[in-house]
Amino acid sequence: MLHPRYFLSFLLLMAVHMAGAQTVARITVNTGAYARYNTPVSFALGKVNVNSLKGLVLYQLNNGSRQAVPVRVETGPAAITWQLAGEVKPGVTLQYELVKGKEETTLPDNERVTVEDDHRTLTVLAGNHPVLRYQYTVMEPPPGVDTAFRRSGFIHPAWTPGGKVLTNIQPKDHYHHYGIWNPWTDTEFEGETVDFWNLKKRSGTVRFSRFNSKTGGFNALQEHVVFKKNGTEKVAMNEEWDVDVYPYDGKTFMWDFTSRLQCATASPITLNQYRYGGGFAIRGNAEWNNENSAVLTSEGKTRKNADSTHARWLKIAGNLKDGLAGLLILSAPANFRAPQPVRVWPEKDQHGQVFGMFSPTKDYSWTLQPGKTYTQSYRVITFDKDLTAEQAEAYWNDFAHPPKVTGRLVK
Repeated sequence: MLHPRYFLSFLLLMAVHMAGAQTVARITVNTGAYARYNTPVSFALGKVNVNSLKGLVLYQLNNGSRQAVPVRVETGPAAITWQLAGEVKPGVTLQYELVKGKEETTLPDNERVTVEDDHRTLTVLAGNHPVLRYQYTVMEPPPGVDTAFRRSGFIHPAWTPGGKVLTNIQPKDHYHHYGIWNPWTDTEFEGETVDFWNLKKRSGTVRFSRFNSKTGGFNALQEHVVFKKNGTEKVAMNEEWDVDVYPYDGKTFMWDFTSRLQCATASPITLNQYRYGGGFAIRGNAEWNNENSAVLTSEGKTRKNADSTHARWLKIAGNLKDGLAGLLILSAPANFRAPQPVRVWPEKDQHGQVFGMFSPTKDYSWTLQPGKTYTQSYRVITFDKDLTAEQAEAYWNDFAHPPKVTGRLVK
């Protein structure tokens, strides 16, 4: 989501041969070895000038009939993205035709992904349902608490489709915990040890810098700032947060979280082996404890034994005052040290409060070199009705082994 995205929708069962209609591409999707459920897929349009195309309509072809499919058009590089409708069995081949119509249609309000900016936070909604909120201005700590704990660049709240809050910020036991966030703890930069996580040390912090996009989610640049011993500041790493929210399927929210790290100077930075740091971290709702919540990993581990194990996915769920709520976090197989180690607070830690994360450097140091980009990708599913381990595994297979998309442009 490096560039603006324009959301288009198309009237179902439109007449195929519109006056002036022009076929742009023919596309095939093969589901492969896994069942698919509302799976996101994309097709590159190459050098096509998307901005000059009005009224793009994607049709799914089915036994001689055509049904228009909601899509979105991306620029730089040009591509279209859509979701397979409902559940599709393994080994199925789907045919599509991309047509340039006479007029552009509009997406119904209850299907659109929109963004609301109140000049302090960015809230992403799927239809009328808030999915997550990104805090891009500085959040001050509670009155009387050390101002070292102030920071920006985190997600809170993250919601379930039923409106239940999954995250917690600035808890009294850890004022530096901020909903969903991913700073690094033990690092080395230009001869100094820097902690971007434990803010009270005053050796570093993370700050929002700017938005690159605020459509369909957001793309934000964050800076990992070093507080030098001589009193100056220096940005050691630039991090791009790419958060892409998908339309509401009536049961779950789905969104992708991608972190891209780059050295901000000619100096490398080493992310030392440490039990916390980077990846994807969540501090759970304060109502959760060791009696009303549970953690499960892809390897069958729980809060009793998950910590320091490796996992492809991590599920956190529990009862809140208004019912069950949870989220499933999928870690991409291309991530550093995948399947990545996890940090999960055991049941007796912190009075049973919930904390879970993928920590890529939990058992291995990682040196980032100037001029290179280091990408970590995760998919998040939030829900109000608990997911089974089999369902979680199916979601991961769908994410890790996407359908095969082929096609050709029609000149």
